[in-house]
Amino acid sequence: MTARLGVSARVVAAPERILVIKSRHIGDVLLTGPLLAALHCRHPQARITLLVKADCATIVQDHPHVQEILIFPQRQAGEGRMGFLLRTWRWFLALRAKRFDWVINTTEGDRGVIAGFLAGAPRRLGVGSRREKRWRRLLMTERVANQPGLRHTVIRNLDLIGAGVTDEARVVHLTIAPEAWTSVQGLLREQGWDGVQPLVQVHPPSRWLFKCWTDSGMAQVIDHIQQQGYRVVLTSGPAAQERRKNGVIVSLCQSPPLDMSGRLSLRQLAALTAHCRLFFGVDTAPAHMAAALDVPVVVLFGPSGTFDWGPWPNGWTGQATPYPRRNGTQQAGPHWVIQKDWDCAPCGRDGCDGSKVSRCLEELAVHEVVPVLDRVLGRLEADGSGS
Repeated sequence: MTARLGVSARVVAAPERILVIKSRHIGDVLLTGPLLAALHCRHPQARITLLVKADCATIVQDHPHVQEILIFPQRQAGEGRMGFLLRTWRWFLALRAKRFDWVINTTEGDRGVIAGFLAGAPRRLGVGSRREKRWRRLLMTERVANQPGLRHTVIRNLDLIGAGVTDEARVVHLTIAPEAWTSVQGLLREQGWDGVQPLVQVHPPSRWLFKCWTDSGMAQVIDHIQQQGYRVVLTSGPAAQERRKNGVIVSLCQSPPLDMSGRLSLRQLAALTAHCRLFFGVDTAPAHMAAALDVPVVVLFGPSGTFDWGPWPNGWTGQATPYPRRNGTQQAGPHWVIQKDWDCAPCGRDGCDGSKVSRCLEELAVHEVVPVLDRVLGRLEADGSGS
């Protein structure tokens, strides 16, 4: 059972308005989906609002269980500190005027706790611990302690509302806009795609470089995939360092891939992923996007835990995590995670000894990666989905 560290006497049993807060990045927001679905299953009459950061809003646009998306205020260009504070205060007054019955803060950070309190709901749930500061405890009416052991982030989110969630709720949703794929097709054809050759997405960079594999390893894998009759599409975020990394990788390839690095919006990226046979990359948001679209994922992990951040296999019915081992190569549904089985992995640090470089990725060999890719590609061919 999930430990409840404090319960308000003013609980609304049948809420009409629920606010879910996720003040994190794109992958974190996507993995909140099963919690949103579970809330809808339990309280179909309720209007569910999701509060996220600005760069995450489009990824949950048209989510089937969200009626409204709100964005945390952010300072605008040329706006003074006092002007921003006044605008933020007015924003919180408007938030409070929505008269939420429940607020569920899904992260440990202070920002969501404060926003939940200012929203004024009679029931305010959040992640808590017995060691947290007293002021945080006062802002929540109900604190849910993290359960011990290896648990996936999807399951930890579901822990916030207790056990007994239906299997149908354990799906990460991502909606594709048809017009987005039309625009992506045009970009691919400009680079020589014939519209027929099957696509494989390779996403080498992360905003955190200590999560990245070697450039030479990525180039060798790209060449290997293209030798199997697939056309690789290289993707990245818009950041200059990500585009530079992909540029180096392209220069090392014997058969250059299609290069969409930094050229796609989130909705275009999702549309591209949905039309690829396979996703290969590192531990970053696009891997979660691919899994949400039921595209087979092969992802490289370094310092992060696969048990809590591995690609979620939609419909999984277990109780803790689809990846039960602390490290090593593991499979969950159509997805695979590759990680060194070292005692220090996962360490949760930004590189070894503060170096911003992770040896567990730097020393991961191509011959440890290719057999897993071949196994997945072979399955695609056997299923008739590889051509």
